[in-house]
Amino acid sequence: MGHLSPSFPTKSQQVVGGGCAARPCSDGPALPGLLFRTWRPALVPARATLASLADEKQIKASHPREYAVWKKLDRDFDGSLSHAEIRSMCRKFDAVEHARVLIKILDPENEGQVDLARFCDQFAAVQMVRNSARLKHWHRTFGLGVAGNVAGHMAQAGEADPSHAQTEMPPAVFTFYAPHPHTVDATEDEILQRLENFPVTNAVIDFPRQGGNVQVEPEMGLYCDIVYTKDGKAVERLVPRRIAAFNDCSIRQLDGSSKLSEKKNWGFGSKGISLRSFRINSISRGSYVDQLCMASYIKRGPETFDYSIPAPARNYLLFHDALLDWIVDRINNQQDTDKWEEIFPRLVQSDYPVSMWIALGAGEYTDWGNSNFLQPKDETLVLIYDEKRYPKGPSAGLVESLFQDFDAPGGIIALHQTFV
Repeated sequence: MGHLSPSFPTKSQQVVGGGCAARPCSDGPALPGLLFRTWRPALVPARATLASLADEKQIKASHPREYAVWKKLDRDFDGSLSHAEIRSMCRKFDAVEHARVLIKILDPENEGQVDLARFCDQFAAVQMVRNSARLKHWHRTFGLGVAGNVAGHMAQAGEADPSHAQTEMPPAVFTFYAPHPHTVDATEDEILQRLENFPVTNAVIDFPRQGGNVQVEPEMGLYCDIVYTKDGKAVERLVPRRIAAFNDCSIRQLDGSSKLSEKKNWGFGSKGISLRSFRINSISRGSYVDQLCMASYIKRGPETFDYSIPAPARNYLLFHDALLDWIVDRINNQQDTDKWEEIFPRLVQSDYPVSMWIALGAGEYTDWGNSNFLQPKDETLVLIYDEKRYPKGPSAGLVESLFQDFDAPGGIIALHQTFV
């Protein structure tokens, strides 16, 4: 598959608002109140000066993390943050109690706006608010992934066991996050300490300092409530609540690693999840999830490439209620063998989390995606879209607008991250 041309939507293709008309579409459980904006062809407002554009390009090169977050907050593209936009960020992260203090830090002279340079200077305060908000909502949420749920993906990822024949079932599940226990009698081991590094963000991916051959794994993320048996000795069932766009970013080569989970969590910024999600109450055959499809793209310099082959959820090797039943079985019965680990003991050590994000399995890479590993400054875009509303997939122009952080139209969930 070729790369996307950097064209922009025609009038008939332009996004005309946010939200989902056909199905309920809302923020994920951690991040309510997301505001929407309309797609506009101008990358910067008319009043932006050439000097400010030059400064912005320089700051983007020198402060890629700060710039990636800034782009998501400057909702009107005027080159500054208003107090309303700062409050909007805090509301979006369910951290309104921090808004007044953050405004004082970013705008001590009460000028009513914050420029990009000041934002970068005080970025630690912004990160503190964003991180505390994430942890507040994830402290009772477990992170689990399904390995090899798309035919051929394990071989592309270099994780297939050549001694085992190709099966029609995913081989196992793995943990990518285990929340820190807080009870007095909680016990921790080395595995739990590694997995309690909080990895999830929505704006950047921290390029790992160890290992090599980094790849995005574009996936559907399924948020479920966890129901335990009355005696607390097993998981009884999982209750699906939401579907989001997920980036299960992975290291392919890591010296000394023996478990797959070691290549999945290298600290904060090693995973991504979209702020918005589709609200669901079932993944049974024939339900709304059968309309959902995932796709992903990489922007490298001025060019945008198809990264994975568009994949309907219904084409997973294992899906619908059978997938949930299988995940419950793996949680309760998976053993510590080969590259896999026990799961239920992690839940117990984490004080029985009440919910779980599950990465359902990565799509198959395009030829370009399979032969190109990620580099710093690359940008990735993972989309989950309603196939009935977009039977031909998202247009090239729409993809480019989402790389610029314009809001997704109805029927699409987008996750845009920059590698820093």
